[in-house]
Amino acid sequence: MRERIALQKHFVRNKWSAYLISRKLWKCARLLVPVFSGHNPLCYIEMKLTRWIALICVILLLLYGASPYFSFWRFTVAVRSGNSAATNSRVDFPAVRASLKKQLIARFVHATSGQKPWANLGPTLIDAIVDAYATPEGIAALVSNPGALKNLENPRQFRFSGGKPEDFLKVKHAFFTGPRTFVIDRDGIKLRFHFSGVGWRLNDIDLGLESLGTSPTKVA
Repeated sequence: MRERIALQKHFVRNKWSAYLISRKLWKCARLLVPVFSGHNPLCYIEMKLTRWIALICVILLLLYGASPYFSFWRFTVAVRSGNSAATNSRVDFPAVRASLKKQLIARFVHATSGQKPWANLGPTLIDAIVDAYATPEGIAALVSNPGALKNLENPRQFRFSGGKPEDFLKVKHAFFTGPRTFVIDRDGIKLRFHFSGVGWRLNDIDLGLESLGTSPTKVA
């Protein structure tokens, strides 16, 4: 009886060993198939890896293409809700301030050609106007009511006025102008966003003052 039990154990052990050997042979055969079929297994692995890398690159490219639209939506949410901290993180205020100042100076200096414009205007007038809009509240007012600056004929007549938050999403066009620049065209002004290490940020508001057909009233 003991000999029979020992024989059965020996048979089971041999059968299990044969099973393990067959599995190893099967794995080896799968690796050898590309060799016998004329393909290098390393090339096969490299091809698979290349496909995965290409797929990842395509996904990243699609995400990058959609990111400025998402950033603009977050910008409008921050501005409409009056969240100053969120607006500050999505606007490059020094760049916006410099852009607005440059546009206003060019407009009113052109209007007062032949005179000494800064003697009449004084830099503090332009600075006061720019300072009013280079804030989270000012950005909200300018985006919703750009006519306050576009239709300004005399800097001394400037009065700060807010706008309607519900008008922020009236976008005419939205497109890339470069790998790291994106433009939103709405209500006659262009909002330019620039991509940096912290994401997309508003860095320029083009009021389109150069395209206006009428010149502002001369400043006395």
